[in-house]
Amino acid sequence: MSTVSPSELQSLSFLLTNQIIKFMHSLPSLQSEIGAGYLPLRGEVAPVYQELLREVPLNLAFPVLIDGEMSFGLPSGFPKGGTWLECPYHEVEPGWIFVPGVGFDLSGARLGRGKGFFDRYLQNRDALRIGLAWSHQLVEKIPVESHDCHMDYIITEAFCWDVTQQKRF
Repeated sequence: MSTVSPSELQSLSFLLTNQIIKFMHSLPSLQSEIGAGYLPLRGEVAPVYQELLREVPLNLAFPVLIDGEMSFGLPSGFPKGGTWLECPYHEVEPGWIFVPGVGFDLSGARLGRGKGFFDRYLQNRDALRIGLAWSHQLVEKIPVESHDCHMDYIITEAFCWDVTQQKRF
């Protein structure tokens, strides 16, 4: 997205947020669970959290680094931090997680940034995995290894994708 202006990026982020709101309304049971977002890296796809939380009442945790591994914490107030949430927070186990990536395919495969934090965290957990991507990040096939986690859903600025049913909604 380096060729996209800041105003275009903001517009795309609001479109993505609207798709997430639509997704959350289609699966209202998620609203009663603790979910997890992430603090975006520069140029990384991310919802406009203020808008999302204004439209959908969510308990949203964010990544924290504990002993070199990722966990999630519910912030006290609005989340602060770079990649990792700053204190104070309360460590939690989310029931669903927004997962960023460099690329995704429609079978749910994900290409991350290479450090494996999300893959290691999700390896032995049943949390619902919701990939967030710009439409141009969807490709025909992502090469995967045995430790790579797959998504249950993928949300872009243009549509929501149900990986299991292989359909847009």
